[in-house]
Amino acid sequence: METIRKFSAKNGMEIILRPASPDDSSGIIKTLKSPAPERSYVLTEHGGKSVQSERNYLKSLNTEKNLLLVATTGSEVIGTLAALQADEGRRPESFNIAHIGLHIMESYRGFGIGSQMLEYSIEWAREHGFKIVDACIFTTNTIAPNIFKKAGFAEEGSKTRKVRFGKECIAEVSVVKCLD
Repeated sequence: METIRKFSAKNGMEIILRPASPDDSSGIIKTLKSPAPERSYVLTEHGGKSVQSERNYLKSLNTEKNLLLVATTGSEVIGTLAALQADEGRRPESFNIAHIGLHIMESYRGFGIGSQMLEYSIEWAREHGFKIVDACIFTTNTIAPNIFKKAGFAEEGSKTRKVRFGKECIAEVSVVKCLD
């Protein structure tokens, strides 16, 4: 698999997909914190709290079992996808599961970028021995479920009160794809 992939988005814009580097830290944070009409809530428990914490996270990431992918136009990061080994590989029963999180800046949605990023991550997961890829999508995000469904993911279940923001509880749907 080539680590750098170029394609033309549906609007004709050239997009580059590649593994993230520490130099992408501020662009990743900007993308994760970009507002979205569906009020998707991105949880940044690993990195993403500051440019320095994101840089440190990227430097320490085991890239044999974890992928942090960026979509760029020129030098601007417009999307990010994390495919992280479940339980950091510590449990044999979840060793071959990769959890996926995807975020694309609102102005770049609808052009096939998310689908291309998912395709890249699924190919990467297969090459790295993963058997299952899954994702959890907040129900306030009405767009992402369609992207995952087109990529062959099936809904597996939901949690009605996954996170709380202020007085509002947000539900989450789990989707999964077997790679066998």
